[in-house]
Amino acid sequence: MKNKIYIENSRFMALIDELATQITEMEFGEDTYRAVGHDVVMWDDAKDYYNEKYGEYERLFNNIAYIYSDAR
Repeated sequence: MKNKIYIENSRFMALIDELATQITEMEFGEDTYRAVGHDVVMWDDAKDYYNEKYGEYERLFNNIAYIYSDAR
């Protein structure tokens, strides 16, 4: 069995977030975000896609590279 690598939760989440955000922006282009008042948020379809990719990338890091968040 491979040794698991644990990294600080905030760094792990930032890594997965950056990957999921980039792939979402590539997929949806200008239709990724919308303004809501003073905030900018993802459209529902883009957010759903982002959430799927976030989970997918997290599983890849866990199952292939044995890299995990240190949050328990």
